[in-house]
Formats: sequence, structure tokens, C-alpha cells
Amino acid sequence: MKKTLVLSALIIPLLFGSCKQKNGANTEQATPETEQTTDNSSTSYMSDQQNTTSSVAEENLSGKVITLSSSEFIDKVCDINNPKGFAYKGHTPCLVDFYAGWCGPCMKLKPIIEKVAKDYKGDIIVYSVNVDRAQDICAAFGIESIPTLLFFSRTKQPTKIVGFVEEHELKSAIEDFIK
Repeated sequence: MKKTLVLSALIIPLLFGSCKQKNGANTEQATPETEQTTDNSSTSYMSDQQNTTSSVAEENLSGKVITLSSSEFIDKVCDINNPKGFAYKGHTPCLVDFYAGWCGPCMKLKPIIEKVAKDYKGDIIVYSVNVDRAQDICAAFGIESIPTLLFFSRTKQPTKIVGFVEEHELKSAIEDFIK
């Protein structure tokens, strides 16, 4: 009986935690919000000045959305295991779309992301990360609701937008970020 209670106490929070993301029950999706990531996480942001020795992978400025695995994200965007903090590895600012194939708002956002990638060809790089295949990346950045967009640059802290955004809202956020 005690084992059953202990197992129930461990399993039930896990079930409800995953439903929050899969069912879109999080209210963050209803109204998009922009927020700066904060340093209260165990790993903080490192500016370009602190990360002068990182090697930069060749950047793809094709204007297409590039899907990344966890290891590719670590190679091209930032190392989530760096004890000194997150540091963007690229030179060109990037937008990372965290999505899942089963997520309705994510699929609605997909054509907007593809259009933005074409419209800002050469100014930003657009990546996508499937949350079901990159749970380590999601955990590192506190991705609890999708779609979530993260903006990275060498000179600014990452910026997060949670929830579906219209094309004009996304373009405005990109313009503000790449200034």
C-alpha cells in the first residue's frame, strides 16, 4: 500500500506536467508575451566579450528554416552544458522556433516562420527544434509551453516569446531584436 501511494505521488505530477505542454492548457499560449531570460536560472547568459574563444560553425543564410537536433543546437546556437552560461555561437542573430507536430498553434505558426525566414534572409537565421526530440534543450531554456520562440544574438540576452503570434507581431519583434 505504501509503495502504491509513493508511486502515485511521483507519477501524478509527471502526468499533469506533460499535459500542460501537450494539451496547450497553459494560458501563456492565449496571449503572447515577450520576456527577457533572467539570471535566476542555474546557468546565465554570457555576452560575446566573455566568449571570445568559441568556434563558430559556418552559418546557413539561405532563408530557409533549419531543423536542429539537440547536438546541432549545441554546435550552432549555444552550449547548454557550459558552466559559465549560455553564449550564442553565431555571428548572425537567430530565431529558434520550439514546436511539436501535434501542436495546433505550432502548425499554424509554421508558414509564418517560413515566410519570415525568407523575408529576413541574410539578417537572421531561423532554426526549428522539435520539443519531443530535444527535451534537454527545452529543459535548459525553461520551455514549458509551445510554440515558443527564442531570439539569440552575440550582443543581447536571449528573448522569449511564448504562444502563437501573427506575422506582423513577429516581424515587429524581429525588427526590435536586430536593431
